[in-house]
Amino acid sequence: MIALFLAIVAVIELARRLPLIPAFRGMSACSARSMRLVTMRGVSEWGKERAMRILAARLLGKSLWAGALLVVTASPLLLVLAIEALDPHATAADNWQTRLWLLPFTLSYALLRWQVGQRVRAR
Repeated sequence: MIALFLAIVAVIELARRLPLIPAFRGMSACSARSMRLVTMRGVSEWGKERAMRILAARLLGKSLWAGALLVVTASPLLLVLAIEALDPHATAADNWQTRLWLLPFTLSYALLRWQVGQRVRAR
């Protein structure tokens, strides 16, 4: 139970520190740019195709970056779940009572970190 709690705390801290939201914003901006390109008038089809290839490559790069950040963020929790899946005596991941007990602790930790972060930035 403690390992699962610490893994969730690590996920919360990684989510706060890594640029997850900016990565997804960049991906969304690239997608919106490609949609605007499709609706443009007065641009040759050759120019649109070339620009779409460039934007598709950028979108692929941004989506791979965002996916990698998600995997890195979730890795502590995935590691604990993999270790508990290999251990036949571990019950923290399978037991719903344990998960329900962990829920208020992890939510209160996340709320506390959010409040402290806002107050520290305000000064």
